[in-house]
Amino acid sequence: MLAGVLPVPATSAGTAGCGGQRSARCPEHGSAGLPARRAAVYSGAGYGFRGPSALAAGMRRLFISNVLGNSVTEINTGTGKPAAKLASGHYGFSAPNALTLGQGRLWVANVPGNSVTELNARTGALIRTLSGSAYHFAGPCALALAGRHLWVANAQGDSLTEIDAATGGPLRLLSGPRYRLRDPYALAVAAGRLWVASAGSDSVAELAAGTGRLIRVIPARRYRLRDPSALAASRSLVAVASQASDRVAELDARTGVLVATWSGRQIGFAAPSAVLLAAGRLWVASAVGDAVTEIDTGTGAARTYAGRRYGFGSPAALAAARRGIWVADLNSDSVTELAAGPGPAAAATAPRGAAGRSAPPSPPAPATRTSASGTEARR
Repeated sequence: MLAGVLPVPATSAGTAGCGGQRSARCPEHGSAGLPARRAAVYSGAGYGFRGPSALAAGMRRLFISNVLGNSVTEINTGTGKPAAKLASGHYGFSAPNALTLGQGRLWVANVPGNSVTELNARTGALIRTLSGSAYHFAGPCALALAGRHLWVANAQGDSLTEIDAATGGPLRLLSGPRYRLRDPYALAVAAGRLWVASAGSDSVAELAAGTGRLIRVIPARRYRLRDPSALAASRSLVAVASQASDRVAELDARTGVLVATWSGRQIGFAAPSAVLLAAGRLWVASAVGDAVTEIDTGTGAARTYAGRRYGFGSPAALAAARRGIWVADLNSDSVTELAAGPGPAAAATAPRGAAGRSAPPSPPAPATRTSASGTEARR
């Protein structure tokens, strides 16, 4: 059952940016900022959210892992309605905190259980549970799929496990000083490359996704990044986020050379917890800042969506699906859709009588972009 629409009044004309505070760092902005997006917040008993911490998006499906509920929720991205809730008893979920989707299957990493659950993405049927000494799982905290190759980051084992996605069989274990895998915390795959962020060694490794061959290791501190903990990749760019440094770096995916760094405080970062590259945009979720920032990677224009009206209490994961960007919020037990294109705020969906609430777009924020040639403020 869909709840009614409770519109939130738009902010007044004199309160553009920085929560209404004008200063030298946050001047009044004109039309150069990015267009606003419609927002809808999904929550309520019908979704079964308990600590939503990871997302995996398909054509019309969005899967959400509930790290505190030992479950996975499926949403229809066309309607926003819950499609299924997969509970732990049958699937063996144990604080599920990472997902990846492909080839009609969904894989779920169970960190304390040292296992990976494989499901039929269409039916939700359990295919198999991967566990045991052959896999060398030790705190599996990130997953990435590259064709037939499923990669698992073992944060507590300082290693990567490669699995045959078709059979579930283990293929190889990567570890050792040459990879600098100390607390590997995030994975990303694009254009045949596997990228690994290791928080313990302040490094980002680039490997051939099909063979595990090491291509290069990039020292993250070279770009003023400590404890890199989030990654996103496209054919041309790699985004690396550091919660400790409140900074995101863009690297050229072909060469590993720095393209630009984004300083957090000026445009809404506060302990960036997730990054996403989609359709020429860099998206950054701020776990402490209760915000999501959208940046045009070509122009530097930016817009920040912040606060509880968007369901943001600690945004933890980002995904692109259909025409929107989806945000899982760990503390608010909600998922927010930021839909492409300007327009009025969409109704929040809250089944079983919970009140829905819509959110207006935030005003645009200035982006401070530091590149190899210097710093430029874009408004």
